[in-house]
Amino acid sequence: MIEFRQALPDELDSLKNFLFEHGTNPWNHLPKEGVDHEFELVAQGNASALIAADNNQPIGLAIFYHPKSLPEQYRQYSHSAATLYIAEVVVHSNYAGRGIGSQLLSKITDCARTVGATFILAHRHEENLASAGMMRKAGFTEITTFSDPQRRDYGSRKTTVLSFDLAG
Repeated sequence: MIEFRQALPDELDSLKNFLFEHGTNPWNHLPKEGVDHEFELVAQGNASALIAADNNQPIGLAIFYHPKSLPEQYRQYSHSAATLYIAEVVVHSNYAGRGIGSQLLSKITDCARTVGATFILAHRHEENLASAGMMRKAGFTEITTFSDPQRRDYGSRKTTVLSFDLAG
């Protein structure tokens, strides 16, 4: 049985390793300093880490920033709403295709109001079809796609921004 829960503080180091091991692929931009920053936000209580676990072993991880930590480059898409930002959603390759990523996204939408959010933003590589399907299945809508060569060094080198409106 797969369990979904918040990460415990003593799990953060192993979850960082999980992210690098299972999240590294041509679609994802995972610079060490950026990942370190994400986990610092979690440790400070300004972001959350949600785990999908099978027999207490992590098989999925999602990191989302609370509204006060929304990255500056995404504020233009928030429409001044209290916005939660999904930074990472990663699933162990042995569990791919089982809907775990979509379930993590759904659990994040459930958590959003508890951190004061009314709107959710996420991003993905424009050509990442697995991520596109997962986000569509979870009810996210594409807002825009833009050239992002400093962050994307694969394929079209474009980022697509998506939203989920908790009010609608």
